[in-house]
Amino acid sequence: MRKIRAVIVDDDVFTREDLKDKLGELDINIDVVADFEHPLEAIESINRLEPELLFLDIQMPIMNGFEMLDHLDTSKFEVIFITSYNQYAIQAILYSALDYLLKPLKEAELVNALQRFREKSERTLTSSRISNLQYNLRAKAHEEFQLVIPTRTGERQFAINQIVRLEADSNYTWIHVLRTAKFLASKTLKELEEQLSDSNFIRAHKSHLVNLKHIIQLTQEGELILRDNSKVEVSRRKLSEVKALLHN
Repeated sequence: MRKIRAVIVDDDVFTREDLKDKLGELDINIDVVADFEHPLEAIESINRLEPELLFLDIQMPIMNGFEMLDHLDTSKFEVIFITSYNQYAIQAILYSALDYLLKPLKEAELVNALQRFREKSERTLTSSRISNLQYNLRAKAHEEFQLVIPTRTGERQFAINQIVRLEADSNYTWIHVLRTAKFLASKTLKELEEQLSDSNFIRAHKSHLVNLKHIIQLTQEGELILRDNSKVEVSRRKLSEVKALLHN
């Protein structure tokens, strides 16, 4: 397995040293070619160093990690963000199909992030994902986020508030978008449910995840009438939960 050139940017020296130690102990062929405390110093060096992987802290003085990316060609490397708990930023990252590590760093989470990095084959997608991330960070609420999803025709961006429902199809999921054709996503419904856990979606049935915003009516027969004129049966197990959410 060939060595991967990596750079670390974090204003906390403990985090930088901890990450370097963990990478060294894991024996996974990651070569940390440089680490930086100051974003401005890192910007000047990253183009010259040509890393394939950037570990980037979000909260830093002078400029944060997101702002730093505005000064770099993000088509040339993958990014794994490092952050203290910030649910809004984490959701923005996840919706953009990017990765992150929480401080204090945990070895198991680092291993998983590096495994996902190794499995990615198209580095050119990073730029569009970063653009999507920046869009999400400007949004005023989760409902305005865009979700990056791999489909049969390539990666697509979906406005959360335009998704009416998601429908399971084996290991794939149909995404039904308002006033648009449906798209087949290369993810399971369970994966998408976890990704959308902080948005207004409810699992009305084992095969259906529904956007509460687009529910028009719950019929006496236990069917949801949705804004795109489709109908979704509510499972008996979920009926009381759906009724309570619609009442609120």
